[in-house]
Amino acid sequence: MARAVPRIKLLLLVLIVVAGWLVVRESLHGSGAMGGLAALVATLRQAWWAPLAFVAGYALATTFGFSGLVLTLTGGAVFGFWWGSLLNWLGANLGATLAFQLARRLGRDGLETVVGDRLAGIDRVTHQSGFAWLLRLRLSPIVPFNLLNFASGLTAIPWRTYAAATALGILPGTLVYTFFADAILAGSREATHAAFLKVLIAGVLLVLLSFAPTLAKRAGWLAADSLDRPTARPPDRP
Repeated sequence: MARAVPRIKLLLLVLIVVAGWLVVRESLHGSGAMGGLAALVATLRQAWWAPLAFVAGYALATTFGFSGLVLTLTGGAVFGFWWGSLLNWLGANLGATLAFQLARRLGRDGLETVVGDRLAGIDRVTHQSGFAWLLRLRLSPIVPFNLLNFASGLTAIPWRTYAAATALGILPGTLVYTFFADAILAGSREATHAAFLKVLIAGVLLVLLSFAPTLAKRAGWLAADSLDRPTARPPDRP
């Protein structure tokens, strides 16, 4: 029975995430998908609490696995670059933390009962080089944001390390995608040379974003050997 409880919690985690994702998805599609969401936020943006509502909605949606990229583009299109970047960054960080805590509290023990000692190797990496390991993955635009949130919660990485690497690692992508959405909206509203130039810059920034992990390593943010050297096994949890 003692071994069954963690597995039941793991199954509960899966059910919660799937059910939450379906509810969020149907809610957004019921409003006309993302166009409806954008129209709704655009209507509410005159209210003082509209930014708070957007951040809360962003956090809740990403907690249950809804696309953070779609929400980031929506924030940029509705609130513009500066406010959109701030609101997107706050919402993404809150959603990442909620997903992490959900996975840690419901899924970690159950995963240990399923894979056993095979989880120890990942735990060693996350204890010794967790910040560099996660930062490298956060900087890469090809690594799914939501999947990494839940996967990190299933490892032994400390929450503070996770939160710091997430806050820093998602910042370049948040700025670039918010700028891209704002540029596209500006280009659709005014066919001017300035608008075209803004869209062109946004496209170049999206390409450069794929080189973010390499640039971070060359800048010394990521030590090349930090993920390769042998590490001591973390102490057993009580």
